[in-house]
Amino acid sequence: MAYNQSDYDIFIGIDVDRKSFAFTVKDQNQMNRSHKIPAQAENLYQHIRNTYNNKRVICAYEVGGTGYHLRDYLTTRDIPCLMVSPPSMPKASADRVKNNRLDSEKLAQHLKSGVLPSIRVPEETYRELRHLTHTREDYVTQGRIAKQRIKALLLFTNLYQTIRDPLQNWSSRYIKELAQLECSTATRQRLDLLLEDLIYARKQNLRNLKNLRTYCQNQPAIKSNLGYLQSIPGIGFITAVTLLANIGDPGNLNNARELGGFIGLVPREHSTGERVTKGSITHLGNRTLRSLLVEAAWVAIRRDTLLNQFYQRVRAKHHPSFGARKAIVAVARKLTMIVYSVLKEQRDYIPR
Repeated sequence: MAYNQSDYDIFIGIDVDRKSFAFTVKDQNQMNRSHKIPAQAENLYQHIRNTYNNKRVICAYEVGGTGYHLRDYLTTRDIPCLMVSPPSMPKASADRVKNNRLDSEKLAQHLKSGVLPSIRVPEETYRELRHLTHTREDYVTQGRIAKQRIKALLLFTNLYQTIRDPLQNWSSRYIKELAQLECSTATRQRLDLLLEDLIYARKQNLRNLKNLRTYCQNQPAIKSNLGYLQSIPGIGFITAVTLLANIGDPGNLNNARELGGFIGLVPREHSTGERVTKGSITHLGNRTLRSLLVEAAWVAIRRDTLLNQFYQRVRAKHHPSFGARKAIVAVARKLTMIVYSVLKEQRDYIPR
């Protein structure tokens, strides 16, 4: 949310936790008041209305575990409230003291100066979608951890010699073989528990995937946007829905470049004067989404001639030891530009 500090009289920075709100109030002059109240949105709203009833007020607080409730409460009552990503907050290298009051004072000061970098808050439908995609990611992670622990146990007990390596295909047949594997009592008990973890994660993931598909079918805007995204080679339902959950309403996108930056697929740069120095990608944003786009890029270069030609050109410019890796990341970055186009223009992509 962009704002002009000259449009407001009062600037309130809030440090939000589970039990209390610590907030600092500044005005266009020298006022600097700090307060602490119980963590109830209504209490803060009443304080603002009772103390600054005839003033133009704007608030800000950092995104965290408390979610968007306070922001929603204030904005519905005509008090603008910005949400700030903690890593984007400027921090002096000499800072050695941190507490709630100081955090709220820094927020108020940056808000007053007009340089506070706020995030784009998703609408309610996209928040619900994000909950479901995060749940999917949690159970995928749990399943992966269970597999790693099973492989470590088999290696430690030298049971790899008696059972085939599953590679990436942990089929039901292979899990059944593990359940029937002959081993010592303690190893058997631990292996059974790990297999239960894996089976549970898979069942929950399937259940969540069903809920995810049902939710998308019941939301017309999300359903149509998913259709546009899945017309892009390499992008299936999981990648498309994860993209939408992280982007939010595509109508809020400003340009094609910001999507690549948001996902962390743009290169780092440290240039000065005539010297241009670029490094690896920034790795900002959602790691799972970034991985999904790279996987989609491998499929896309086999199905789209133009993307394949682009991949080959980039690969040829670099050393063979890392050329393919750089080229596929470049294709993933190009996919973000295609994603932007199909969502903004509300059309399918036509592979060439």
